[in-house]
Amino acid sequence: MPRFESDSIGERELPDGVLYGVNTLRGAENFDISSQKIGCEPAFIRALAFIKMAAAKANGEIAAISETQCKAIVAACEEIIAGQHHEQFVVDILEGSGGTSINMNANEVITNRALQIMGFKAGDYQYLNPNDHVNICQSTNDVVPSAVKLAVLEKSTALVEALGFLADTLKAKSNEFADIMKIGRTCMQAAQPMTLGQEFGGYAAAVYRARTKSQDIVTDLMTLPLGGTAIGTGLGTMPGYTEAVYRHLSADVGIQFKPAEDMFDGMQNSDSFARVSSEFRIAAEVIGKISLDLVIMSSGSRSGIGEILLPAVQPGSSIMPGKVNPVLPMMMQQVAYAVVGNDAAVSLASLGGQLEINHFEPIIASRMFDTMDLLTRGSRIFTQKCIMGIKANEEKALENLLGSSALATVFVPALGYAKVSKIVKASEASGQLFVDAITELGLMTREDIQSALKEAAGIPSERQTGNRQVSKM
Repeated sequence: MPRFESDSIGERELPDGVLYGVNTLRGAENFDISSQKIGCEPAFIRALAFIKMAAAKANGEIAAISETQCKAIVAACEEIIAGQHHEQFVVDILEGSGGTSINMNANEVITNRALQIMGFKAGDYQYLNPNDHVNICQSTNDVVPSAVKLAVLEKSTALVEALGFLADTLKAKSNEFADIMKIGRTCMQAAQPMTLGQEFGGYAAAVYRARTKSQDIVTDLMTLPLGGTAIGTGLGTMPGYTEAVYRHLSADVGIQFKPAEDMFDGMQNSDSFARVSSEFRIAAEVIGKISLDLVIMSSGSRSGIGEILLPAVQPGSSIMPGKVNPVLPMMMQQVAYAVVGNDAAVSLASLGGQLEINHFEPIIASRMFDTMDLLTRGSRIFTQKCIMGIKANEEKALENLLGSSALATVFVPALGYAKVSKIVKASEASGQLFVDAITELGLMTREDIQSALKEAAGIPSERQTGNRQVSKM
């Protein structure tokens, strides 16, 4: 038999076998604008279920619902947390009701599954009601932002691990390339000697910092507006509920949550989301910058810099045979661009809240979830398929180093500024390498030059400065 449900607008027939109700149906129809339905975000659905389960336990404890109702709601929530029924969450994450359709989708699915557990049919709301029982002591305005926070916290574990994996791999490459000399560059011009290991060590340090900042900032999300109900007054809760819901939620999730010190602030403002999003953006920018450097350093060994060799993962052209492009660093640059855009949307949504609530939490959730997925998957693929396989082109790196007149600065302490300046001008006029000019003039031996370059790059030298044989011009 078809199932019909009524609301204040009218009666609607529901598809066979669904656990959601009329509120969800209207929301799904009204906001069918993207491919991102809330059921596609498992962490978010689990977060909603954890909150509804904690609320049921709290409400059962204060006798706001019966023991039978409490047990059935908890059982339904446990199934959802375990991964069941997610296909029943069909509302678009960009729904325009400030989260009401999301909250009611959760209320209706949990109610109807709980009714089945109690031995009734879906829709028999006289025994268990989405609003009066599953949503008691709650509102959309405190449930949805709390669920977004729980979801970001869950997803942050994988993101932090991915950033750590990337940082560890960059550090390993730094050790591998510790003795490979190259020319350092500023403003895209040759500057001073350094090692490839030092370059990768700098990359590793930046990603480690991004990981730590990302890990630390998400702790801001452990403060929730739950219990504030619609605007922060707590109207609609019952005595004992708020303390109990935080106790049960913390125990069930394994994180110590706490209520906002000022519930009106907790309801009005979304700056915690903006702050977390900005750290994720910075992490993406750090990796994007590293990716750009890898593109530059790997540019054709004959026609470009060519100091590193990236793994060849696919052909680079449909018309140019043998061409291999730096596709994985380019992928991460695009991830960075997307994350910067996502953060801009979160920032705009955070400042767009009006008066007592921010009704743009759906777009905040959408963009933050996308950012975390992009950064987590992108960083892992980038690490596994690119960073781990990078090889040093040691000969090309040394050739670039020795062919640069920027080395002149290294020899000023030993030879003096005026003398070095004359050598630079003479070598440029003749087309001779600067280092060759020094050795031909008998000013320094090749060993002296190698020792000076290592010392300039901070590498311990086998030869001491005092043992150098320096001749007069």
